[in-house]
Amino acid sequence: MSTTLNRPISGGANRIVPEEVRITGDRYTSREFMELELDYMWARVWNIGGRSAEIPEPGDFVVHPLGRDSILMVRQDDGTIRAFHNVCPHRGNRLTQAREGSVDAFVCSYHGWTFGHDGTLIKVQDEEDFPKGNPCGRLNLPQIPCEDYAGFIWYNMDEHAPSLESFLGPVKAYFDTHQLENMTRTFFRVTEVAFNWKALHDNFCESYHLPTAHPQLADYYDDDYQNTTFELFDGHHSLMKMKGCMPSVRGSDPTVVNETLAAEMQLWGLDPKAFEGRAQDVREAMQKHKRTIAEERGFEHWLRVEDSWLTDAYHFNLFPGTSITVSSIGASLQRCEPHPTDPNRSIYEHWHMTIKPLKDGMVSSPDGWVPFKQAERDEFPYGTKSVGFTADQDLAVATGQQLGFQSRGFKGAYLSGQENRIQQFHNGIDRYIAEGKAQKDR
Repeated sequence: MSTTLNRPISGGANRIVPEEVRITGDRYTSREFMELELDYMWARVWNIGGRSAEIPEPGDFVVHPLGRDSILMVRQDDGTIRAFHNVCPHRGNRLTQAREGSVDAFVCSYHGWTFGHDGTLIKVQDEEDFPKGNPCGRLNLPQIPCEDYAGFIWYNMDEHAPSLESFLGPVKAYFDTHQLENMTRTFFRVTEVAFNWKALHDNFCESYHLPTAHPQLADYYDDDYQNTTFELFDGHHSLMKMKGCMPSVRGSDPTVVNETLAAEMQLWGLDPKAFEGRAQDVREAMQKHKRTIAEERGFEHWLRVEDSWLTDAYHFNLFPGTSITVSSIGASLQRCEPHPTDPNRSIYEHWHMTIKPLKDGMVSSPDGWVPFKQAERDEFPYGTKSVGFTADQDLAVATGQQLGFQSRGFKGAYLSGQENRIQQFHNGIDRYIAEGKAQKDR
């Protein structure tokens, strides 16, 4: 029997963006459009290259491939991090094929040119034989802007890029309230998928699909759009605040404490039986309870954040392709990035980061409980291993959607109001392309 709740609508959006571009199938399948994105958008935005904790010592490095580019990030002797294009300036050989490692110097495997941690060319063979003069100290690794913030290594391939702070805008204020820099990445899975990168980011820009694609989430999140808050920021980023620690009002009886909610309550010391028939009251009670146990459980930051951070999902979409969902005890990062040559494929990554173990040295992850320790990169063919139960559902939908994008019958997206962040996202892509072309023509 359905139960009707007499409660006010508490969601809404801070703005609605107009349709500046029609979202048609060719945006997901065209090689020409893929090249425009690579040249004029991906090369001009701030990207996350890795976690700072991956390279703690001088000479430690991590490499991030993005499309056909490869970016090398290196811990310096003074503790800072620098980023370079992963290419030898001599004849274009890729400098290192490794994903990560630690070196005294970078030595090109072709002619032995040797570079220091700071990118300076320090040794070449037959240095006297260059008509233009000895290249040492003159022909160094091409350096690009790089910042270490919130535990992430950020880089931008545009040498004249605005600061990361300017790029993030209001998102930075949100990130500053949490302990992202103190989190440990305990889950790190990567797979190549058979859809365009934008298909998944579209998915993360709306919650309209939750009742159909993720019915299990209704046990813990109120997925009714009328009770969900959407914030669309300048810079094409966005945020969805979805109320948690309460069943969805769409459910058959949102007053009942279900198994999922009961397990969460027991984890933190609330008695489910005390809320029989009052499941909608659990969210507020959990917020108050977590403040009383914050110091005891080692989550002192709970005393500094607003109530909603203690129970709800804060789902950030960072333009262009990264989504970070922050909770009271950790954060998940999901992103799809372009394939080097095929617009119908992309590279998917799923990270989960936590502040500290919850019980017996273990933490929850998108795929069950895992040890609280730095996870190694786990890359595998799509479908051979789970990337997380909910993420598996998203990837399956996007795979089928890529086929539909190629149908003559698909004339373009017809968006609901709660899907307006998708429009914001695509408007942003075309703005970057137009601005990039204009800069090139000047």
